[in-house]
Amino acid sequence: MRLAELVSQLGGSLLPGLPGAGPMITGVQLDSRAVVTGDLFCAMAGTQLDGTRYVHDAVKRGAAAILSPRALDVILRVPVWVHPQARAMAGRAASFVYGEPSRDMKLIGVTGTNGKTTVAHLTGQLLDKAGKRAAVLGTAGNRLADGVFQPATHTTPDAPSLQRLLARHRDLGGDCVAMEVSSHALEQERTAGVAFHAAIFTNLTRDHLDYHGDFESYAKAKQKLFEGLSASSFAIVNGNDPQHERMAAAARARGAELVTYGVGAGFGLCASQLRSDLRGTHLVLSGMGISRTRLWLPLAGRYNVENALAAAAAALITGASPSTVVEGLATASSAPGRLEPVATDGRGFTVLVDYAHTEDALRNVLGTLRSALDGAAAAADAPTVSDAPGRLIVVFGCGGDRDRGKRAPMGRAVDALADVAIVTSDNPRSEDPERIVAEVVEGMTGERAERHVVVDRRSAIALACELARRGDVVLIAGKGHETTQTIGTTAHEFDDRKVVAECLALAVQA
Repeated sequence: MRLAELVSQLGGSLLPGLPGAGPMITGVQLDSRAVVTGDLFCAMAGTQLDGTRYVHDAVKRGAAAILSPRALDVILRVPVWVHPQARAMAGRAASFVYGEPSRDMKLIGVTGTNGKTTVAHLTGQLLDKAGKRAAVLGTAGNRLADGVFQPATHTTPDAPSLQRLLARHRDLGGDCVAMEVSSHALEQERTAGVAFHAAIFTNLTRDHLDYHGDFESYAKAKQKLFEGLSASSFAIVNGNDPQHERMAAAARARGAELVTYGVGAGFGLCASQLRSDLRGTHLVLSGMGISRTRLWLPLAGRYNVENALAAAAAALITGASPSTVVEGLATASSAPGRLEPVATDGRGFTVLVDYAHTEDALRNVLGTLRSALDGAAAAADAPTVSDAPGRLIVVFGCGGDRDRGKRAPMGRAVDALADVAIVTSDNPRSEDPERIVAEVVEGMTGERAERHVVVDRRSAIALACELARRGDVVLIAGKGHETTQTIGTTAHEFDDRKVVAECLALAVQA
């Protein structure tokens, strides 16, 4: 696409003024190191680096033009496209250059504090079951058509990278996409140029206030996904969440069709009569063409029922039949690192790895595990001392260089629901791990949980495996699918699932 055509479509001005159509633009990049001949380099100020410092490097690598929010005080041998909304234009320009891929597919964006990854994965599974060729983009990686997989560096890629991913999926024969949309992405216009078929709202609780400043700003960032809908799109909102009405109002203002889901009555898609244990949940599903159907969902906890409802609604509005959705839910599996079991080779206790890293997420998953353990204890026939109720052992921490205000509440949540709490490091990044742990422990003022502080995460996991006995449940929380631990500026190889297996193997050898 010629540069002049982009400017004609999207506005702004060219410096210097160019005769004719200008250079051909064959790609769009935010990172000068990735620029190749024919690319448009978008020189924007980021949270850590200012892209204008790298324009000369981009030109040396073959950039055909520069996009900037202001005139640059350097002399270049390529034209500069100046646009006051340059960040949004990066995505929109990339959409045009890569052939507007979102126009050829049905895209479902999932936003909310918790549940995004699970909802996206479940939606992808249900769409696959319906014969679609779905991509799933998000925190746990990007799965495209034909089994193509790309690791993810962010929950939502930068705008040009996202458009390239969508174009590749389309070119592989993909026809729909379920993708996570983070609040950072919405604030930074990473979804600019994406036409969403549907937007899903899961829930809203405290997180990322180090970036957004306060809860209201965080909520407004999430709301932007619904403010970008059209009259031909859908808003799928969790009616159980207190913030659902603001998302619904934003969608209605755009003329989008509203679909509500929730546990209880009065929603477009409802779940009722929930009975859950560690294996999954019995429920009754109704609405959106499904007539009071009893269902076994192989996912535990009310929060996963809400996640499943969101995915089901998305599949239904995308063309899946009610019978296909019911069948798909009955065989659904969760995303990597979400209550993912780790083999314990017959030791009689359960080890689960989960990504929960906020107070609300911890309360949800711990509440589910607590209920399952208490239910099993109540159902036991004539328990003896040797058949003592299983304990809930939790290994958890909190990331560094992030919202410090959630640390004590996370400690309080674990203190209230666990029998044994082992406080350790998560990804400390540039912060002192001992300081982070101390701030988590400040919230642990109760007397329920037996408390241990083990700053080294591997040692903390080893302690949990050592303490576990028959009937116990061990939860390793905070990192889930992640395969590294960031200490300082270095990402060290560290996978909670592998570390559990190694600790159990060492215990056998000992």
